[in-house]
Amino acid sequence: MGVLDVLLLGPEELKLICYRYPTCEVKMLSCSTHAIQAYTISIEGADEEEYFEFLLNNRLAMSSNNFSSRIRTDRAFSDRMKGSL
Repeated sequence: MGVLDVLLLGPEELKLICYRYPTCEVKMLSCSTHAIQAYTISIEGADEEEYFEFLLNNRLAMSSNNFSSRIRTDRAFSDRMKGSL
């Protein structure tokens, strides 16, 4: 399967994700000169749960559209992630 996500990231956060997932595909969604940009990240073969744990452990979770949406809509996921803190 894999992961497809939209994230709001600065340059250092983007480097961290690309270092952890070197085969990821990154597309910039916004064309601005601001440090924080919107990116689509596609990671073939990545496990979604492990990806969310990575985001959480690196304090990037709330910059992820998928993570934020799932926290709001999936009670079991929300409880499990809160337990990881």
